[in-house]
Amino acid sequence: IESVYGDRNHEGKEERTNKLRKAIKDTIGAGGTVMIPAFSIERTQELLFEIENMMEASELPLVPVFLDSPLAINVTAVYKKYSEYFNKNARQVMRGGDGLFHFPQLHMTRTTDESKAIRYASPRKIIMAGSGMSNGGRILHHEKAYLPDPNSTLILAGYQASGSLGRVIEEGEKTIKIHGEDVPVNAKIVIVSGYSGH
Repeated sequence: IESVYGDRNHEGKEERTNKLRKAIKDTIGAGGTVMIPAFSIERTQELLFEIENMMEASELPLVPVFLDSPLAINVTAVYKKYSEYFNKNARQVMRGGDGLFHFPQLHMTRTTDESKAIRYASPRKIIMAGSGMSNGGRILHHEKAYLPDPNSTLILAGYQASGSLGRVIEEGEKTIKIHGEDVPVNAKIVIVSGYSGH
């Protein structure tokens, strides 16, 4: 049986969307950066779908959204190519706008140089990068840069396995190691378990 979350219930779709919206709004309002460690397949696309809808409905400020993962960018292209398989709700949204994963605020950063340049963009931004448990990938560079900032937020939108850096952060550690350096965790940590695939 599936037992990753055998001892708890996830919040429902409406509650998880509200938590995501509030975390982003509060952070952008404070002049901070939102970091989302995301799994490249499905979770990233689900979060992008929600963020795009919120921006189009004027529920979020129109800040840059960086998809900083070559794998997630490639997978998102597959989603766009086979959009006829989306559910009814997603197809309705597509008919009413510019199509999914195609909004002016979205920047797909494939190269290392593009990834590094995110640091110099306005602090009011959303960064989505792998890996989903912060145990590797480009998210580590962003966490190193923004976890010390009390105006920034790390949104954990998936299961954090025991022993992963994501779990250490989730459990409230105030100083973590990234690339051999001590990094203070002053940013807000928001856990939105409703996006978990489990």
